[in-house]
Amino acid sequence: MAPRPRSAQTLDDRRSRGTRSYRCRVCRGIHPLRKCSRFLRLSTEKRLRAVLINKYCANCLAHQHSGGQCRSGDACKKCGKDHHTLLHLHEMPRSPRRTPIQPRRQSPSPQRRPSPFEQRRASTVRLSRSVSRSPSPPARQALVRRPAPAATPSVAALAQHQSLHILPTAIVLLESGTTTFETAALIDPCTPVSTIDSSLATAFKLPTTTVGGEEVCSTTIRSRTGDFQIEVLLKISPKLRIRTPIRALTEDMRAQFNDIRLADEQFHRPATVSLVLGSDVYPDVIRPGFLNIRDGLPVAQSTVFGWVVSGACRYA
Repeated sequence: MAPRPRSAQTLDDRRSRGTRSYRCRVCRGIHPLRKCSRFLRLSTEKRLRAVLINKYCANCLAHQHSGGQCRSGDACKKCGKDHHTLLHLHEMPRSPRRTPIQPRRQSPSPQRRPSPFEQRRASTVRLSRSVSRSPSPPARQALVRRPAPAATPSVAALAQHQSLHILPTAIVLLESGTTTFETAALIDPCTPVSTIDSSLATAFKLPTTTVGGEEVCSTTIRSRTGDFQIEVLLKISPKLRIRTPIRALTEDMRAQFNDIRLADEQFHRPATVSLVLGSDVYPDVIRPGFLNIRDGLPVAQSTVFGWVVSGACRYA
């Protein structure tokens, strides 16, 4: 069999390279990401996770470059910021600004010329005011020191004097590439989006991207004791350092929870937490199970990471 001409081999190589360049990393089809039916069926949060995991550009959804090298001049058609419209996260509507009410301008009334008697009275008043404002001799000036106002304690400080508040924390495994890190996480259903401190994201070398002027990253969080794992989209915060508790609890109080498997065995010792698992993953990590040992102690809630302890402790 005669060998194929070199020009035909070059053409085949170009075609194969073009096919590989348009290989979708979500469904493995031959099409751009913006035309992937599986990608379009995902929610906005899961689309953003797919973009981060598969290293697409968050601005134009291409995969030949990173977001910092994107030359596309397009912006989001919903908010005008630097991300693709398919990655636009819904925002809470802002309350309309109230226009301040301008005072009505009154027309100036015609000025009346004062009488000679009124002129003499006004000069006398000015003279008396100048005399009263003249500085007194130094010997007659009395130095009066007023006591500084006492600092008013906050409501949280007053509450901590009577009982010590404990926030629900768990020790989780956070994956970054082939490396696994162990860190503490606060489980807070009142936080809308899971958040991580910027210094912690840098230390763990998490891949980040910018969406609407905010930095986000994606990672996998696993349990230390079970098979549970979940992909989480984390918002990066410049200062996320939560201290809990503010002082150590007694070992006798800690011994009250020895019969259950705790998600954080050192929950009774002060520590700084820089990772918050919010309401976006709260239904996935919480489990049925509630334990109230006795009055005056914090309660325990079952999660996929173990039992988390939270609440007020009056026996600290």
